[in-house]
Amino acid sequence: MASTADLMRFLAAALALALTQLAVADDDMRERLATCAACHGDEGQGIRGAEYFPHLAGKPSGYLLEQLQGFREGRRANTQMTWLVQYLDDPYMKEIADYYAQLPPRTHAADAHPNLTADQAALAARLVNDGDASRHLPACGACHGKNLAGLQPSVPALVALPADYVAAQLGAWRTGTRKSVAPDCMHDVASALSEAEIVAIANYLSGRSSDEGVKPAAAGSFAPPVACGVLPRQAP
Repeated sequence: MASTADLMRFLAAALALALTQLAVADDDMRERLATCAACHGDEGQGIRGAEYFPHLAGKPSGYLLEQLQGFREGRRANTQMTWLVQYLDDPYMKEIADYYAQLPPRTHAADAHPNLTADQAALAARLVNDGDASRHLPACGACHGKNLAGLQPSVPALVALPADYVAAQLGAWRTGTRKSVAPDCMHDVASALSEAEIVAIANYLSGRSSDEGVKPAAAGSFAPPVACGVLPRQAP
């Protein structure tokens, strides 16, 4: 019969082997995703000079999977992304999504000095934090979290995103060139915003940060106030 010491040595060896296998798997995945790194960074953290491309690290796996499927199925429009994913199956897309989701999230602001006047900053802060009930506009924080760090399994963080990227995506939702799984709440939100509000919000968000290492809130921590994709919503 094995002694306690023998059992502890066995468990330690098994743990070391598992960690080694994980490291090898991560290295293999990193090599396979080298093309992604050109725009999204080696660790999915985004890169300077690619302001129309978001960081991916630490975002919910369900959200990342939905975006990959969207490029493949035509809900999102980007020639390069469509070309890269058009023949990928769902299991491999999930593997990619899971890989980026487990990386440390980027939480520092994309722009330390956002291009905002005092009036624009006040307008954006009101819309991001409080919304506008008169237009049935929920606050960004009501869905993405008060700290804007996102919500599992499919609401992304809004901190640390470049202003150009945010403005481009809100514009795409307005025009219908970007679509989410129905009901598409972001189309409704973007359609209710003026161009000036979109610019103000984009620049405001580009200056937002959260504490280092903060990840999206656990599923069920809160529910969006509007119907949005497959997410449960708050009771009316």
